[in-house]
Amino acid sequence: MKDGLKIMDSDMHVREPGDLWEKYMEPEWRDRAPRILSSTARSSAMVMLEGRILRGYPPSHRGGIFDATRIDEEIAEARARGFDGVSQLDAMNKEGLDLAVMYPSIGLGVMMRDELDPRLAAAVARAYNNWLYDFCQTDPQRMKGAAMISLHDVGEAVQEARRAVTELGFVAVFARPEPLRSMPWHSRYYDSLWSTLEELGIPIGFHSAASAGEVRQIGDLFGDDLLLRHICEHPMSNMLAMVDIIAGGVLERHPKLKVAFLECYCGWVSFLLHRMDGAMEKARNAPLTQMKPSEYFKRQCWISTESERELPMIADLIGNDNIVYSTDYPHGDSDFPHAVEEFLEVDGVPQETKKKILWDNCARLYDL
Repeated sequence: MKDGLKIMDSDMHVREPGDLWEKYMEPEWRDRAPRILSSTARSSAMVMLEGRILRGYPPSHRGGIFDATRIDEEIAEARARGFDGVSQLDAMNKEGLDLAVMYPSIGLGVMMRDELDPRLAAAVARAYNNWLYDFCQTDPQRMKGAAMISLHDVGEAVQEARRAVTELGFVAVFARPEPLRSMPWHSRYYDSLWSTLEELGIPIGFHSAASAGEVRQIGDLFGDDLLLRHICEHPMSNMLAMVDIIAGGVLERHPKLKVAFLECYCGWVSFLLHRMDGAMEKARNAPLTQMKPSEYFKRQCWISTESERELPMIADLIGNDNIVYSTDYPHGDSDFPHAVEEFLEVDGVPQETKKKILWDNCARLYDL
């Protein structure tokens, strides 16, 4: 809590230990477990999967996109502890977070290979989720999990989503906004997953990464220039996913599905909703939706912000009910441990809007 406001981080990152999958994979899959070959515990790692290294950061970018020393001092104690649950809780206390939903770092890329044995992928997800459950036991009232699911077999994804909620107490599932095998999110292939998430009452959180995995990305235009990839990837991949989910009719078919677009800033969302509304209204062919795209967004979607100067304008244009807050701890572009302070200092944001963004909207998203 800061300035008398309760604060929930919609997307706080964990830093996975190097032996996660070696320790948590079920015995029958352990010899095929992902192996983290190198990690600076900052923003990058090399992962061996099925005999070859998963494409990601090149060796010249060990330490990530940003200055490797940018927040070194601020996270030195966490690094010394191996970014364990105690250090995560300490980081929450420093930022004034009352509650946080945990998303991965290395885990954002480990599923991003089109051709992967679906049973292996499901085992990788179960192992990550079992580790995250143990991690959150440091303080299960304040630390909540977002589950990894394998979309190589949507039936496995459905099964793991159910287990994650009913047995592990998780409050969301996550996916990269770039779909596997270039299969759009509005494909009927995913319908059983959307129905299951509706039934469970949990959202899917879309979260991109600049260069983690082998699935086609917008940033591929820039090759290994990770700064340019980073600038484009997080917002633009989420833009495509939003168009896919809304204009493709997913929210029309699944009116109780909740969707979050995370770590992508929100300054673009009014423009995209306006463009979708106009295009759908003028379309020659019968659209897949009955309402305006902006109405589906307000009914079923959330988008995260950090400390954007455009926030007052966006909240005025789309309302203040669908924006949630994120610190991006402990990544190199995070403003930890002053991220919340910087958000509170954004000019022109009324106190009631701050209250909604920092707690109320996120509590509604995750049903907490």
